Amino acid sequence: MPGGFQQLRVFKEALDCLPEGVKQVGLRSDTAGYQHDLLKCCATGENSRFGAIKFAIGNVTKEFRQAVARVEESEWEPACKTACGRKYKTGVEWAGLPCSECDWPQ
Repeated sequence: MPGGFQQLRVFKEALDCLPEGVKQVGLRSDTAGYQHDLLKCCATGENSRFGAIKFAIGNVTKEFRQAVARVEESEWEPACKTACGRKYKTGVEWAGLPCSECDWPQ
């Protein structure tokens, strides 16, 4: 699965599982969390229980963009979703990327 696969759905499910005593939440993610639907949900206060949710998402650095640009076209896979037992392409693609390609600190 790609790093950002269905993050909004999983995030909403996680919020629903939190005990009643939890009054405030935040979201922290690496670059896989840079998804418009997820960030919009947090920023607009879409969740009726928690309202606007503060978030911090890892920076999409120059090194990361360069590493993505080096991925061969043949290595990209369609991100699919399943509904009613059928698999559908989402129009989004993903590819694995080793950390060493991004010049990230160890």
